[in-house]
Amino acid sequence: MEQKQMKTREKMLFAWGDVFGGGAQALVGVLYLIFLTDIIGLDPALAALAITVSKIWDAVIDPALGVIGDNTRSKIGRRRPYILAGGIAFILVFALMWLPTNHWESDLWKMVYAITTFVFYTSASSMISVSYSSLSAEITTNLKERNSVNILRLVMSTIATAVCTLLPSMILEMYKKGSVTLTEFYLIIGIGFGLFFALPIILIGFFTKERAPIPSTKSVFDLKSFVKPLKVKAFRGLVYMYLCQSIAMDILSAGIMYYALYVAKGSSTVFLGIFIGVQLLMFPLINALVNKVDKKKIYYFGLPLALVAFIGVGIYPSDWPIIGAYILTGFTALGFAGAQLISWIIFPDAVDVGELRFGYRPTGSFSGIMTFIRQAASAIAIQIFGIMLSVSGYIKATEEVPIPVQPDSAILGIRIAMVGSFVLLMAIGYLVARRFVLTRKKSEQVRRLLALSREIPKAEWDAADQTEFEELKAEIF
Repeated sequence: MEQKQMKTREKMLFAWGDVFGGGAQALVGVLYLIFLTDIIGLDPALAALAITVSKIWDAVIDPALGVIGDNTRSKIGRRRPYILAGGIAFILVFALMWLPTNHWESDLWKMVYAITTFVFYTSASSMISVSYSSLSAEITTNLKERNSVNILRLVMSTIATAVCTLLPSMILEMYKKGSVTLTEFYLIIGIGFGLFFALPIILIGFFTKERAPIPSTKSVFDLKSFVKPLKVKAFRGLVYMYLCQSIAMDILSAGIMYYALYVAKGSSTVFLGIFIGVQLLMFPLINALVNKVDKKKIYYFGLPLALVAFIGVGIYPSDWPIIGAYILTGFTALGFAGAQLISWIIFPDAVDVGELRFGYRPTGSFSGIMTFIRQAASAIAIQIFGIMLSVSGYIKATEEVPIPVQPDSAILGIRIAMVGSFVLLMAIGYLVARRFVLTRKKSEQVRRLLALSREIPKAEWDAADQTEFEELKAEIF
């Protein structure tokens, strides 16, 4: 039976929740590595190791959280209990993560504290993220409504990304110039932003609904169930596309602060503002196209421009006018916008394929495996970035010298680590997206057969439907 349309206030509340998904990840991605190196005083390799260990832990627990969510049966649904609990826990763990330990003498204890608090952060964050992304495919069964609510959440996510990269980068610049104290830095970042991220998540736990049918059978968490989503060809393709985009963005976010401070001698706030502002301007176009063309085309269409422009950023001479680097960053953002925005819009379509193949809808397992692979790969990438800084001779900032002059080797290391990885990853992403099997036409076929399967057993389908199913099975299953 067709579900009643979502009320506007529920759509807005659910979309508001991606303030966490876009904002918290953006703030941590942009600020945490340089917080550990330039405020806490950790060697870049040790700082990256702290992040890597935590990301590996995150990768390990994500699939388990997905299966646990799939198997949960409660009065408020499968996802909302974990969204609510994670939101409450997040307030404490985020405050602990940014606690200044710069006066501790031992680098070992600084690293241990960073690992411990970041592990707690990733645990709470994963509880929220896996459940929220699963809910994005289950909050409505109506296709256009699902597309519209996911577009709306991505608008919120991008706005939050803008706020939570620009404002923290401004605060870091103010701290380095001496106009913000370390205590003020902590109160704004650790306490203020923690409350800002947690509030909408807690409200979603109380006031949203889950509308997709809940399977009568429960899944088992073992190696077989863990890798099961990867049996779906369409889902594997989506994972590859998501990996390339998200890891490239992780490294760009971590590297742009170092690039702005030490290479381009410009403002990280301006770099980030241009990048995010262009993406916001692209939303109306992407929103207009998402129900009209293949979503994979939105992903890859602008990537050649992004690759050429970002190579320009990487080789741009430090003594040239900074405006040129800003313009090249704008062109990079213009070409990258489709890839940045489209993966989670495709995600519910890939889950539809999984339901048609398996006969039930293990959305949490799909979300968990997607996040697991992303976090594991991202951990390796961030560690490589930190090692590149360390071996290239990067000089750590101190309270006495907040912006040290870096040797030529460190500047070259920053250029290669940030730009080289982005170009390589998005070149692969372009090739993968061109071959992605889940076209708009096939998605429509999947939804039609899925609706039929919910009413009539496959054994009772007519010959034409059986033939269509077998053809789809060969192409996207």
